[in-house]
Amino acid sequence: DSWEAWADDFKPLAMRPFAWQPVWVGYDPSFTGDTAALVVIAPPKVPGGKFRLLHRQQFRGADFEAQAEYIRSITVQYNVTFMGIDTTGLGQGVYQNVIKFYPQARAYHYDLALKARLVLKAKQVISKGRLEMDADCTDVAAAFMAIKKVLTPSQRHVTYQSGRSDDIGHADLAWAVMHALDNESLAGDVHGGSSSVEVYE
Repeated sequence: DSWEAWADDFKPLAMRPFAWQPVWVGYDPSFTGDTAALVVIAPPKVPGGKFRLLHRQQFRGADFEAQAEYIRSITVQYNVTFMGIDTTGLGQGVYQNVIKFYPQARAYHYDLALKARLVLKAKQVISKGRLEMDADCTDVAAAFMAIKKVLTPSQRHVTYQSGRSDDIGHADLAWAVMHALDNESLAGDVHGGSSSVEVYE
């Protein structure tokens, strides 16, 4: 259980669960009928170290102002040093509200190159066993597995997409995680075998 494994510095029920240590936040917006997702990730304490998924939240049916307000509450509980938000669709409304209280939030507007970079970074982190999460985060694992490599309609380029289901939306938890991980470059710098995710039973 992650509560035991991380007990030295992570207290989920405390007013400030991770004290003043830095965290990175990723958000993926809701589309019609989908869920939206937010994750809080503890970055590595040393270069090449492990990321920890401290918190995840999915929203169903909440409007963008309500989602932005939830994000604001996260900035009160945690020392957020990076935030990545997909501004596609409803995400633009969330982003415009978030930058009122967190002006340094990074906007992501998807194109082929951005999707490829996000997926490549996630593969790099996960394949090296650098992403830790609690054993009950099966929804996160399912979201990653739902993302598939496909050809664009022109058949000339490869991109990534996910089918929709009631449980995982458009794999929003996975994309939210990728937005947070993107603050570490592919070279391992922080901006401004078989794949495995380490889980705690």
